[in-house]
Amino acid sequence: MKIFKTRAKHKEIAEQLLQQNNLLNEAASFMKEIERGNLDMPLSEKMIQATLGKSLLGIKAHLQDIKKGDNERNWLNTGLANFSDILRNKESKKLAALSDEILKNIVQYLGANQGAIFVLNEEGEGKDPYLEMISCYAYEKKKYLEKRINLGEGLVGQCVLEKDMIYLKKTPDDYVRITSGLGQATPKEVLIVPLLINEKSFGVIELASFEEFPPYKIDFLKKLSENIAAAIKNVKEGDRILTLLHSSQEQAEELRAQEEEMRQNMEELQATQEEMQRKSDEIAKASAEMISIKNGIDASMATIEFTPDGLILAANPNFLKVTGYKISELKGRHHKQLVPEEIIDSDDYKKFWSRLAAGESFTGIFKRLSAERKIIWLNAVYNPILDAKGEVAKVVKFATDVTEQQERISENQGLISGMNATMALIEFTPDGTILTANENFTKAMKYSLDQIKGKHHSKFVPKEILDSPDYKTFWKRLSSGEAIAGVFKRINSSGKTVWLNAIYNPILNANKDVVKVIKFATDITQQQELLAEIKSTMEGIETTMATIEFKPDGTIVNANKLFLTSMKYTLDEIKGEHHSKFVPLEVRHSESYKQFWPTLASGKPVSGVFKRVASDNSVVLLNAIYNPILDTEGKVIKVLKFATDITASRKMLDELDLEKNKV
Repeated sequence: MKIFKTRAKHKEIAEQLLQQNNLLNEAASFMKEIERGNLDMPLSEKMIQATLGKSLLGIKAHLQDIKKGDNERNWLNTGLANFSDILRNKESKKLAALSDEILKNIVQYLGANQGAIFVLNEEGEGKDPYLEMISCYAYEKKKYLEKRINLGEGLVGQCVLEKDMIYLKKTPDDYVRITSGLGQATPKEVLIVPLLINEKSFGVIELASFEEFPPYKIDFLKKLSENIAAAIKNVKEGDRILTLLHSSQEQAEELRAQEEEMRQNMEELQATQEEMQRKSDEIAKASAEMISIKNGIDASMATIEFTPDGLILAANPNFLKVTGYKISELKGRHHKQLVPEEIIDSDDYKKFWSRLAAGESFTGIFKRLSAERKIIWLNAVYNPILDAKGEVAKVVKFATDVTEQQERISENQGLISGMNATMALIEFTPDGTILTANENFTKAMKYSLDQIKGKHHSKFVPKEILDSPDYKTFWKRLSSGEAIAGVFKRINSSGKTVWLNAIYNPILNANKDVVKVIKFATDITQQQELLAEIKSTMEGIETTMATIEFKPDGTIVNANKLFLTSMKYTLDEIKGEHHSKFVPLEVRHSESYKQFWPTLASGKPVSGVFKRVASDNSVVLLNAIYNPILDTEGKVIKVLKFATDITASRKMLDELDLEKNKV
């Protein structure tokens, strides 16, 4: 009776071991897939119910969330950096060429099928503004189409008037033919985004796709649209300035011709009235110089004249154009009409005109108000003009409109502030010397700014990387203008490893010289440590179980030491041989074994207790699972077998059965 109880107990233990082995096999397969980056690997119902299975599901869900967030942030940051390079090089391109390049990259980067850029055309007095298609791109090719859309016409025209994005998810069959500028293909979804700067429209981007635009892509396009609007504005403004420059050059030629004519006339007078002519020459020369200077100033700068106490005497057309006033609206009024209220109440402004009246001049960038009470910025000098007695007779202000530059500086500061709030930023000289770093970076590396400022980047680099060939060329590549992105291993002030997903971005000046390097980074240390922990777990499985690797047809690729010990082979003796080498003759020719490898090659795992033959022809019993490994396209690329040698335990059970039969 005691023998029966012992046998039952052993049988129960064997079943529990088998269940545990199955769970371990499934866990090993699951962790191997996670290590390979396959986060969609399912678990069996038994494993899900087990504590180990719940832990594995938790790891899987956490890694999926991290991967998704990282992918979207990396996608957005990389896109902004790429388009920043495109827009930075706009000076050498015409508007159409710039638009083609912008649109091509947007369509490709967002995975859309079609796209168009419409620019608001407001040129021509007495003519209504309209939208003109300057770029069209579809199915990876530039389209040479011409289209004009009036404001309020169709969704594109409506988008400009409402100054808001339009996202059409279900387009009617006749949408393209009636309201779109994208040709004759019927898209599934249409996204129309206005190009705005300070609520002023400069155009529209229209994109169409057969797939849905996810929120992070829409957010990316919204952020990018203002930069595109600024680029379009700058190019158009540059074209206008070139036109004005050509006109001013022609006027200068006319002035030079007039001056030459005057000089010839003066030379003729000199023949008859030498003494008077000498004096006349001096007066004429001084007069010509003054006229030339005045004409040059009037042609290129905004000027306004004041009494010593600030009353407006006169203003040139450039000043009136910049401020939007008529001379009748300014003459006789005080300067404070152009000044914002908060500046009028300041102590500096209360002393401003008394200091000018005392002969002190002022230069700088001044905040002023236009006739529409909008903010304008003037780079100006207030210059007191003295009379023959040395007293201030009037004050002349010479100014240029720098509103656009100031707004661009403000926009860039806003962009940098957003990056400072969400990313770790650090700036270097082109040779790697640290200039500054934001709080996110110093917090991640556990340094204060004073501890790293003026130090070299190598301060953060592990010794094994510092001595590598890649690092020795790292700063040479950056200083030549090459951006470098990736996951980088760094060391913090405590000597601990920090993993940063980062891009080192060279910053160029107007001469295309690298003036500094900015690093944008995200701390991914936690994710890297989790992956290392998973790898360690898999290595533990490798040391406790017999494993062997096959091609999908059963050819042996590799095997670990435990497997070779169980089967009494060396790796050289089995590598390149077929799995049937281990299979008993009666099993090898069975119908089930004929289907064995086709089943595995189709992606279905096979598990159970298998009878195999070692090199000395002894029988080996393996509790094993044959697990197909798939690539990203679902194709079986190899088969891994995880096994436990249960020959000894099965022998013990057989001995118990023998004892039972004797009883």
